[in-house]
Parts: sequence; structure tokens; C-alpha cells
Amino acid sequence: MKYILLLLVSILAQPIIAQDAAAYEKATKAFQENFNAQNIDAVFDLYSSEMQEEMTKEGVTRFIKGCHSQFGNLNTITFIESAEGINSYTAAFDNISLVMELKLNAEGKIATIQFQEP
Repeated sequence: MKYILLLLVSILAQPIIAQDAAAYEKATKAFQENFNAQNIDAVFDLYSSEMQEEMTKEGVTRFIKGCHSQFGNLNTITFIESAEGINSYTAAFDNISLVMELKLNAEGKIATIQFQEP
């Protein structure tokens, strides 16, 4: 009986996990494209309203321009793991590879993003 219940929960959870993965895939792809193009407005629009208030457009401009001049283009983003609602990726730039931690809100907007050395 326990195994049947576990199987049922696993089957029912699959669409939720797939939707979550699709949202993260869409967000990382959009971030990468707009980062490389240095499209500040598009990157800013990817952020949640709370993140926009916290960072401001000027802060996002400094973040994107500073990272791009120091690290180069963002070539690949490879999923590592998901823990406590935060997805970790290897972000391979022209000049360095960093760990990118990303959390999306319920609307698929970036609630948290940070880069750090592995």
C-alpha cells in the first residue's frame, strides 16, 4: 500500500516539476541572451518587482556592465542541482566559470540571482 501511494504521489508531482524546470530553462536562456547583448531593460524586466525595487535599474546596469567587462560573454549555463528552492548552475563565461544561484518566484521572475566562485 505504501508503495502504491508513493508511486501515485510521484506521478502526480511530475507535471509540477516539469513546469518548474521549463520556467527555469526559459529564465536562464533569456538571461543569457540579454546579458550577452547587454540589454539592460530586458534583464531588468526578468526580475521580480521586489528585486527591481531592491536593485534599481541603475544597479542592474552596473551589475551587467561590470560582469560583462570582467567576465566576457556568458557562453553556457549548465544545471548542477536544486536545493531549498534555489537552482545552482555552472555559468561558463569567456574568462571564468562561476556558480550561478537562481530562484524564481511563482510568476517565473527572478527573485534571487548571484554569481560566486565554485
